[in-house]
Amino acid sequence: MARTTVDLDASILKELKRRSEAEGKTLGRLISELVAAALKDNGANRPEEPLDWAVQPMKARVPLEDKDAVYAALNAQ
Repeated sequence: MARTTVDLDASILKELKRRSEAEGKTLGRLISELVAAALKDNGANRPEEPLDWAVQPMKARVPLEDKDAVYAALNAQ
């Protein structure tokens, strides 16, 4: 098994530790099983939604031949 470090919210870690003890599994084994199940089910129960792309021509907001205007636009906050 690979090792890694993951930052978890304290409440999630507390629940994971409780479940791992209740199920008699190591914390790593429980997390691996939960993540594997989530990855397997990802999208399986959801209908596929068509993507609706909105496309429009893009134009420069400043005259590109005006170096000062381009510089001002790039540095505007």
